[in-house]
Amino acid sequence: MTPKELILVEFNKITEETKNSISGIKNIAIGEAWKLLQLATASLVQIIEKVANDLSGPDKKAIALELLNSFYDKVFLVVDVPFVPNLVEPIIHKYIKNILMIMVGATIDATVTIFRNTGVFIKREAGL
Repeated sequence: MTPKELILVEFNKITEETKNSISGIKNIAIGEAWKLLQLATASLVQIIEKVANDLSGPDKKAIALELLNSFYDKVFLVVDVPFVPNLVEPIIHKYIKNILMIMVGATIDATVTIFRNTGVFIKREAGL
């Protein structure tokens, strides 16, 4: 299996576990969706770093964004936004997703930096 296939297999497990854990909930509040996305991001970053250490940083981030985008589509049917009428929410749902995905991109960068600075990831020496 390629590194990307291994990452997909591992992350699909996380996606299914998340879907099962919230299966009885029809609407997820935007704050809860953001928390789940952050947890999924941290898990995915660790999986990618473990499995695909031969890929460049931008390639790793592209894989992460692709999988987290798919995670969002599989897990969140409707994200509830307070003070927005339920009739309007489906219309703005794609905009909510776009905003959250922009935030996820920044979260990936921050997570990698935090993991490197705290010793979760070992810094690689130049040329190694």
